[in-house]
Amino acid sequence: MPTQPPTPSTPDRPVPASEGRVLATTSQLAGRVEDALDCRLETSVLEDLLLELDRGDYVEWVTVTRDGEYVWDLSDAPERIGEVVAAAVMKRLEQWLATRTDE
Repeated sequence: MPTQPPTPSTPDRPVPASEGRVLATTSQLAGRVEDALDCRLETSVLEDLLLELDRGDYVEWVTVTRDGEYVWDLSDAPERIGEVVAAAVMKRLEQWLATRTDE
């Protein structure tokens, strides 16, 4: 499995912020996690997680900075990830209830 996602259609092209999208680099996201949760997160670990989320269409990388850092489009990420988590929780709850009623 490659360590980076497929190349976007227009790499290294800046994406205008006026498009209403939420864009951030991996290090910016790591900084926000640290500020919000008071938890230090390795940028490389976060990037690996983001790459996996990209493969599942939960986030999208749109370009690479001149420093080689990914820029992520997180605009719909909370809704996409929330739907998957909610579905998984419901499935587990249904399984748990089914075992309880079988007893």
